[in-house]
Amino acid sequence: MENPIDIQIAEISTKVKKMTSRMKRLESENESLKKSVMTYLELLDQQKKESDKLSLQLKAGQIQQQVSGDTKKLQKEIDKYIGLIDKCIAAVNSKL
Repeated sequence: MENPIDIQIAEISTKVKKMTSRMKRLESENESLKKSVMTYLELLDQQKKESDKLSLQLKAGQIQQQVSGDTKKLQKEIDKYIGLIDKCIAAVNSKL
């Protein structure tokens, strides 16, 4: 018959092996999760940079559209004034 102390030592040894195995598995899982988090953080940073870039492009496009609209409006006003000047010149020429 085995000594009760030997049985307890064997049980403790088995538990220590299980705990060591579990600890190694959890450390490995933790390392894997850390890598995943870093990958997602890098992806998030890239997407933020892309979003900022697209936002700037959108603003530039809106400004360009606004300037283009202002240019067209200005061209119409200039054409209107040229028409008035042409009428004035025609009126002066008809009196001469």
